[in-house]
Amino acid sequence: MSGEYTDAQLTAYIQQYRERFEAIETQLALISEKLGLPYENPNDAEVPAEVRELARAGKRLDAVKRYRSLTGASLDVAQDVVSKL
Repeated sequence: MSGEYTDAQLTAYIQQYRERFEAIETQLALISEKLGLPYENPNDAEVPAEVRELARAGKRLDAVKRYRSLTGASLDVAQDVVSKL
């Protein structure tokens, strides 16, 4: 029947859009940096300020550890979050 999707199809579509939005946000951040314009990635707002500060200070390992302790996230998730800061 037309218009019906499986969970797998919906998950795949959502993942495609997430990847596209992430690519657009990355490009926007690069353009903003080149132009000297401030750009606050909306995803960064969900990360505790303390973790953002550690990451921006070049203390990525400390940022990962702190993110994990504050959120209970797995190592893989914490590393992914910090790598995007």
